[in-house]
Amino acid sequence: MPRTKTTAVPTKARTYRGTRLEDRQAERRQRLIDAGLACFGSAGYQGSSVRAVCAEAGLTERYFYESFPHSEALLCAVYDNLIERLLQRAVAAVNDASPDPVAMARAALEVYYAFNEDPHIARVTHFEILGVSEQVDQRYRRAMDSFAALIEQAMQPAALTPPAGVQIPLVTTGLVGATVQITMQWFLSGYRLPRDAVLSSALSLFEAVIAHSRKAAPRGKRNLRHS
Repeated sequence: MPRTKTTAVPTKARTYRGTRLEDRQAERRQRLIDAGLACFGSAGYQGSSVRAVCAEAGLTERYFYESFPHSEALLCAVYDNLIERLLQRAVAAVNDASPDPVAMARAALEVYYAFNEDPHIARVTHFEILGVSEQVDQRYRRAMDSFAALIEQAMQPAALTPPAGVQIPLVTTGLVGATVQITMQWFLSGYRLPRDAVLSSALSLFEAVIAHSRKAAPRGKRNLRHS
């Protein structure tokens, strides 16, 4: 007797009121990330319990542990989310301002300072992220490396030539450090200065580096632009 061929029936995704389980989980996770930003940005990471985050999100602790094993994992998710958003905006702004390096630096700084004018964001990305654990510190260093690479990208279209012995990766790392320190001081002062003044002050450092590199470039390369 010939065997009957059977066709596998695809497993139907579990739904509740028309919404898939995966979508509900993703929505709850995002609510916890938003709540983490609100709590860590106001009471601080150490001052925010899982219960407080859940209350802010309007969820029970059961749903917290559905998405995160502990508070540190939530802090990393909040930080990663913020850095991803900031980098996306900064990269778009730099590309739109290309190829002039000063315009590209200004565009990146405008995005950066507008983003960090939110005190919750500035507190999490510049203070609460520091000194939690080696894993979190590595995340912070990777983010700083990404911003340094973006600055280096802004210098390349102008064919800038650093003076002898000067290493551009170290210079761009220094510019990131200066930008971060300016932001920290701005935050600690209660945003006393207007954003334009802060931006202009930071931009002056970039302009000095760019001008110095142009001065060191061979005469034939000073006005070179890539298409």
